[in-house]
Amino acid sequence: MRLPLKILLVWIIVLTILYSTLSIVRHNHFQSGGFDLGIYDQAVWQYSRLQWPYNTIKARFILGDHLTLTLPLLAPLFWLWEDVRILLVFQAFWLSLSAFAVYKIVELRWQRYSVQWAALAISIIYSVFPGIQYAIFFDFHPVVIGVGLLLWIAYFLEAGRKKLLRCAIVLLILTQENMGLALAGLGAIYFFQRAHRKAATLFIIVGIVSSLIAVKMIAAMSPSGFEYQPVFSNSIVGFITQLFDNPEKQQSWFSSFAWFSFLPFLSPGAFFAVLLDLSQYFATGPVFVRMWSPFAHHRAILAPFLILGLLDALHYLIGVPSNRKKSGKWIGIIAVVLFCSALMQQYLFHYPLNKIAKAEYWLEEQWMRDNRELLRQVPVDATAASQQSLVPHLSHRKEMYLIYPVEHDYDDKRCGQAKCWWLDFAGQPEYLIVDLHPGQWLTQLLETNEHFGEAVANMEKTKSITLVRNIGSARLYRILKK
Repeated sequence: MRLPLKILLVWIIVLTILYSTLSIVRHNHFQSGGFDLGIYDQAVWQYSRLQWPYNTIKARFILGDHLTLTLPLLAPLFWLWEDVRILLVFQAFWLSLSAFAVYKIVELRWQRYSVQWAALAISIIYSVFPGIQYAIFFDFHPVVIGVGLLLWIAYFLEAGRKKLLRCAIVLLILTQENMGLALAGLGAIYFFQRAHRKAATLFIIVGIVSSLIAVKMIAAMSPSGFEYQPVFSNSIVGFITQLFDNPEKQQSWFSSFAWFSFLPFLSPGAFFAVLLDLSQYFATGPVFVRMWSPFAHHRAILAPFLILGLLDALHYLIGVPSNRKKSGKWIGIIAVVLFCSALMQQYLFHYPLNKIAKAEYWLEEQWMRDNRELLRQVPVDATAASQQSLVPHLSHRKEMYLIYPVEHDYDDKRCGQAKCWWLDFAGQPEYLIVDLHPGQWLTQLLETNEHFGEAVANMEKTKSITLVRNIGSARLYRILKK
């Protein structure tokens, strides 16, 4: 085994540890959420126990939200360690491992030119792509399964591994409803390579058809139909405007292409693949503004398209000169420049991996210890309702509900006035668990600290809940009435 490959394997192990640490520390500090970690944790936990996957956090059959048919394959993870953190470790490992597929593709394309060191550099650059870092930092989401599968599909296609190629394509389509569009994006990249044009055409057709079928299936299983339907403008100018009409959209475009020094712009297939992927998010309207963000899992899927676009760009820049040594030298020089550029961007823009080196990221506060102690008091088999930041710590149960602070206008003036802040939740849970420490983010409570605290106080005052135990600002209530 050559030294660059040995280094890559060590890097995959190290990066798995770094990524696992990044996400687990965040989770331990109650920064993960019911959306999406709690939702998918409960679903996989249900599969691991052969239970019907009705997701009480989302209040629907799990396949009526996203068509995530590969989630049952993760169920054995909970047979090894029944803890939500194993999903975070798996995610870290799977994304890190996909760097090996990148290395193999580079070797295949330039096997005549001794480019192992360049392949190593390019693989490392891909593995710490900002979209991947934010996917790790955000929470767990099935889209990360698709990210890795896309690169293995590319490798199996170029290596002529037809059986493995078919298996990987099936797994990709089963991963989520929009993975068919991702397959079509991959087809767009390979359509510009004559040797793979027939396969690329099939990728595009199968991908688009499978996504349309998946959307219809979700709509049939969802109480509200398919929620993530794009709303495209009627004009070309309007559509182009939709792609850039918000600072977060602009930042997504810039940071994604900048990571590879904008070279993927030289690949028309890669540009079209990125355009196809971003269109489904950027054309959804302000209702789904969270999908525009460069700081969530959505941008991770761009990594395979952009790395393949980079390789296409290198081919266009270098061509196929007769001087083998000179070609390998230029590939190596460009790889070094790209590597240095990525390092500089990591330093300047403080992407998530930087957090591991900061003391404040590891800081343990008393309210965190209080929360953990209180969570241990919740009966294992009890049904419960809790806030966004506590749900993924309680989601290994058949009934776990997310609470929504809402201002109601009650006719009975139960709070002594017409308008009244209250905690809404589905089902009939036995317990309510809340954390009332000051200064929490909107994403942790789904409301301001003041309104959330007012809602809890109103429910106490009206004897809708009764206090069982409090540890610091963490409180466990028994629910008497909704």
